Amino acid sequence: MKRADLHMHTTYSDGSYTLNEVVGFAKEKGLNYISITDHDTLVGSLKAYKELNGTDLKIIIGLELSSDNNGESIHVLGYFKNDTNLKGLDSYLEEQRKLRRVRANKIKEALYKYFNIDLDMSFIEKLYSVTRGSIANEIIKQGYPYTKEEIFAKMIGEGCPAYYPSTKLNTIDAVKLIHEYGGLAVLAHPCLIKHNDVSELLSYGFDGIEAIYPKNKENDEERFRKLAKKYNIFVTAGSDFHSFNDEKHGNIGDVSLTNMDLEIFLNKLEVK
Repeated sequence: MKRADLHMHTTYSDGSYTLNEVVGFAKEKGLNYISITDHDTLVGSLKAYKELNGTDLKIIIGLELSSDNNGESIHVLGYFKNDTNLKGLDSYLEEQRKLRRVRANKIKEALYKYFNIDLDMSFIEKLYSVTRGSIANEIIKQGYPYTKEEIFAKMIGEGCPAYYPSTKLNTIDAVKLIHEYGGLAVLAHPCLIKHNDVSELLSYGFDGIEAIYPKNKENDEERFRKLAKKYNIFVTAGSDFHSFNDEKHGNIGDVSLTNMDLEIFLNKLEVK
């Protein structure tokens, strides 16, 4: 049975492992398809597509695009058939990454003001895309006695003193942007959406929904599958891998897309 994990992160954004390491883990898990979906960057995913693609493990170009809807961060997964005509999108994403750096420095100031954390920001020069996850990792690396969960719950999570949104791109425009470059737009981890109606979001033109996700609660997958049927869209599965055994995400291969679900996705993307 062929299996796909279509949501994972590397050191090109806030993942803990390099492209080669992530691809190696995927092979160890016996996956047949993966997508590298770093935040607001295609650089790593394109590199993996060009250099690490194989017959046993096929790599699908992807990204996780940040958007905002009604004051809540909504993530949109984008998947692309090949690397043709993506230069314009990468130029747009470069502007998004610049905004992320501006946000990172605002977060630094707030962390010092409210929590007396004086973060050395030199680490952002090594990253293509600076996320809140990157900042949380760095707080811990620089010796402050907090867990990643505490940092998000008390400091940089939505509604916390050091929270700033990463983008002003609204969700409708995020979907349109992915479509403009020939991609398929998928609503990421709908089980984490708190202040928006998932059904209303799907009416914005999404092609799919990440119905299979490690943090789903009982009956979530069934609910999302019903919505997929209502809107005539496909379902996907993704571990959202960042590092092993972290509290917020899954491990590679914890969930996977299989059978008819996988066939439908590959046919929509026109990938064999």
